[in-house]
Amino acid sequence: MDDLTFEKALRELESAVEKLEVGELTLDESLELYEQGQKYAAFCGSQLEMAQLKVEMISADGNTQTVEI
Repeated sequence: MDDLTFEKALRELESAVEKLEVGELTLDESLELYEQGQKYAAFCGSQLEMAQLKVEMISADGNTQTVEI
């Protein structure tokens, strides 16, 4: 997941959800896809949290302060 972007992870998550909703997978395939979906969801959540922190750190004069997380 080193070169994974938020947008790509979101697309992968949406794809996994669509496949699971169709219900044509075996139990093992469903479990594997669910696990992958959980990883994409966690990645997206993390990216959104970092973006929120960055927005909150923008000062009144428009300068961005870098925060190490």
